[in-house]
Amino acid sequence: MASFLPSHIDQAAVFALLGLWHLLNTLRNYVTKPSAFRCRTWFPVPVAGTLKFLELWVLLFIVVVFVFNQIMRARADVMLGVIQTAHLQRFQHAVFASFFLLYVVVALLSEQSRVLPLPHGALHATFALGFTVELLVFHFGHHAGDNLESFVHMLMQIILLFLSLLMYLEILWPHSFLLSTARCMVLLFKGTWFGQIGLLINMPYATPLGCKMSSDDFPVCPAGDVNHRARSIQVLIFGLQMIAIVAFTYVAYAVLILLCRTPSGRKGFYDQLQYVDLEESDQSDEGSSLAEPFFKEAIPVIHQAQKSLSRRKSSNPRTGNTKEQQVISVSSPSSLQNKAYP
Repeated sequence: MASFLPSHIDQAAVFALLGLWHLLNTLRNYVTKPSAFRCRTWFPVPVAGTLKFLELWVLLFIVVVFVFNQIMRARADVMLGVIQTAHLQRFQHAVFASFFLLYVVVALLSEQSRVLPLPHGALHATFALGFTVELLVFHFGHHAGDNLESFVHMLMQIILLFLSLLMYLEILWPHSFLLSTARCMVLLFKGTWFGQIGLLINMPYATPLGCKMSSDDFPVCPAGDVNHRARSIQVLIFGLQMIAIVAFTYVAYAVLILLCRTPSGRKGFYDQLQYVDLEESDQSDEGSSLAEPFFKEAIPVIHQAQKSLSRRKSSNPRTGNTKEQQVISVSSPSSLQNKAYP
């Protein structure tokens, strides 16, 4: 999104870094305190003051530069009031980028100044609308045709579809770690796939065999086997990027768990995570046994059986000393715990 980087490489760098930042912060928040985890659209820098909102200010600067750059390259159309076909995509880019600009401004007003208090899910919905509009623009008014350019942007539409869907689901389940992690992975995937499109546009070595660069700065492949091979290679790269992102997520999660372990001899995070529910129940009834609720329920039943056996014994004096006449004595839950049963 900055003019000093090649086309699509700038967008790849922004979304990849943003997705990586969100992914690592999401994993860290869950590892450090899983019981208090909550989905977020932005993450504060761990410093005091305005730098806490550095992510939002950086995004604001990048989006403003991007929108300004797109409009300035089509300023002749703005002056004439007519959008030419050659500049149509620039206005499309400016439209869906404006949704991200709206999201950043609303987030700053809500989070930093508290001028605009928002209900739950408002920031998620605003952010997701930007990706939804981008999806609609790509699907209905961007890169029409059956060439390689339209095919790689069709794969981008799949990424945008899942990204929008996951963000809307986060509104319904704001404490879902899996949804938040998947959304961050897809956001990172959006950046890496933009990078692949940028390589096709700017790097001659990335041009598939048998294809040539066109006047539109994108490889054009003849119909037939050459076009099929070029598409298949893009699908392979698409799958490899997905595998790499999933593997990286697992590795990052494992590393963060190891970093959060306590010194040897003490229970680490992973052990605490497995028994967190039991520990919380112990805190409410400190010093009691986990089996005590069971014995508290069993004691009245045993006493009732004791009374029934006593009545039967008094009503039938001829009966000898049988097992049914033995009286069950209960003193405390601890005595029941120590007693062995067949």
